Amino acid sequence: MASNNTYQLDPGPLDPSVLTEQLTHRSRDIWIGNDNMILNTRKCDGKFWDLVNEHPIHPRVLDVIRLSGLYGVYRSHRPVVDRSLITSLVERWRPETHTFHFKTGEATITLQDVEILYGLPVKGNPVLGCEPQRTIVDWQNICQRLLGFTPHTHDFKHSSLKVSALNAHLRLQPQLSDLATQDMVNEKARCYMFWMIAGLMLADTSGGLLKLMYLPMLEDITAVGSYSWGSATLAFLYRFLCKASQSTQNEIAGFLPLLQIWAWERVTVLRPQIVAQRDTRNIFPVGLPRGPHAARWFAHFSWTNTTKHVLRVFRDALDSMTEDQFIWEPYSVDLIESLPDYCRVGRDIWRARVPIFCWDVVEVHLPDRVMRQFGLVQEIPSPFPFDATHFHHDRRGRPNTNWELEHAQWLPFWNHIDQYVCNAPIIHGSLRYDDPYLIWFRRITRFVIGNPTSRPQQLQGYVPNATAYETMARHIHLMVNKAISLGDNPSMEEFYIFRAMVRDEGSNCLTYVQEADRINVQANYRRDEVQSDHLHPPIRRRGKGGVAGRRVRAVERGRALIEMGDEDQATQDVQAPPEYEPTNTEIVPYMTPQTPQISRDPSISSHENVFGSYRPQHFENAPNFTSSPVEGNELNNSNNELNDDETEDASQGGEPSVKKKRIIFPKLCGTGSHHLNEHGQKKKTKGNKVSVVTKKKNQG
Repeated sequence: MASNNTYQLDPGPLDPSVLTEQLTHRSRDIWIGNDNMILNTRKCDGKFWDLVNEHPIHPRVLDVIRLSGLYGVYRSHRPVVDRSLITSLVERWRPETHTFHFKTGEATITLQDVEILYGLPVKGNPVLGCEPQRTIVDWQNICQRLLGFTPHTHDFKHSSLKVSALNAHLRLQPQLSDLATQDMVNEKARCYMFWMIAGLMLADTSGGLLKLMYLPMLEDITAVGSYSWGSATLAFLYRFLCKASQSTQNEIAGFLPLLQIWAWERVTVLRPQIVAQRDTRNIFPVGLPRGPHAARWFAHFSWTNTTKHVLRVFRDALDSMTEDQFIWEPYSVDLIESLPDYCRVGRDIWRARVPIFCWDVVEVHLPDRVMRQFGLVQEIPSPFPFDATHFHHDRRGRPNTNWELEHAQWLPFWNHIDQYVCNAPIIHGSLRYDDPYLIWFRRITRFVIGNPTSRPQQLQGYVPNATAYETMARHIHLMVNKAISLGDNPSMEEFYIFRAMVRDEGSNCLTYVQEADRINVQANYRRDEVQSDHLHPPIRRRGKGGVAGRRVRAVERGRALIEMGDEDQATQDVQAPPEYEPTNTEIVPYMTPQTPQISRDPSISSHENVFGSYRPQHFENAPNFTSSPVEGNELNNSNNELNDDETEDASQGGEPSVKKKRIIFPKLCGTGSHHLNEHGQKKKTKGNKVSVVTKKKNQG
């Protein structure tokens, strides 16, 4: 029996030309046993939603927020972020391609997802600026001018403001008075927008701190909507996905609700079932525009068919995900047209292959790798020049940096974004398994993440099975592929090699998936009783009442000697072949002195001899391997013995002579006094003499 180390599933990549940073990726640590690390999700939106639930934002303030392009974030509210779900997605994020690598292909969050799900504008100026050195007094003055209050000195930490200070200010005067001026409305709107930008959309790992560098961008309240907040949010999320995918990281930030809802929209095995929408009449006043597509996930869920908070289950579900469990186009044309206008303003640049910015962050939007998400044909994408240290650069130690000048080499691509929109033919149906893109992708990707090397008894809770499934599928695929390559007329040596391959591959596979105990037990998975629908219909012939009828019944019971002519041979051919019962007999090496050279019958590759008239599809080129070559030709049955002439031909390795009639040797009757074939003789008595008259068949 093979040892446990006989076979080890290679999770990939088989071709390392694309995933060049596999040695530092967290999937490598998972494969060697460090599989229980759940990322900490850094965010500071809890107090924000508590505040707006208790004190809904005034309609005048909401009108200002709507013009800024941030209305969809507020209107969608928030889902409860599942850290285990986020972690399982990060494990499949590849910084080299800015895509998730699933078994079905590459997928990613695009500008289309950002605008449809949250209504964030993707067209406009990049979110860049200059960050001069400022003192706490300078920031206090800016807060007083733009936000309407002066935070205490201890409310600042470096160039960030504590969330608690902003929360306390908004709770002092939760409602605007009827006599509030437009400046007061703008100040209140800036407070909410600053919190949404720095605490929700562009949240970092600091937790309860809000970066003040975004605050000066809100000074001109009419210019806030001119920025591409959608691309900035996506770039910021890309950056933290790239960081969190490294084995040294234990936390992630960014707009995580976007990541989770993107997964719910596309991966059916992850999404909960929406039971009913939540009542939002007290939160969102009547008369405001409808929310974006993500607003439908602010609802009551049913988790009957979906798990939550269990990393091992999420990982295994993604490892075993099939094509029909991933929705490539969740946004139909009708759905897009039914959304508010602010959810589709930038639809003409959704497929732009351009860099995207958020101050110090520069990432690349690569829709050409996920064209199926737009209903287009996916080709093998062009290589992307990847900088392995791109996510190591940040604002630290870079005071007085003008980020527009810093990114001057990349800005022309964004400024001429219309020229970099990717196009392809419309796809019809799903990709075949043998599509050139999928063949290429399966070689360059990390196929599975989980590695359940321990026995199930040693694991508590859910036991992953995706790796075991993939192992068995690969072994079966290898054997089928080998069988097809043999063709219709394989040599006897090829049969021996194939037989040994089936034995070894099967043993190794069973050992690896913790089923090695089956190897030394006969494989018998068929019922003992015969079902009525499995019985062959009786042979109907004329004259069954006499000797001919008894002879037919005896033949059907296998107790009579017959010489099978053409008519009988035709009848015999329709009988079902004997079922193959695998054994554990050791295989003797081919052409050893102890193994006689066995002749090959010309019909050994005939499909009719294997499947009868019910030949299954997809076996056009498959040889007859329902039984081993030795077992099919050994002299183990008196009815299969060779005559003298055939023995001589077989011993010389030639083809046996073709028999026109099959001879079944006579068997004794139950009394033991005569043979069964003597029943066809009649005795005639004449006087005291007894003569035996044998009926002769007509030779005509």
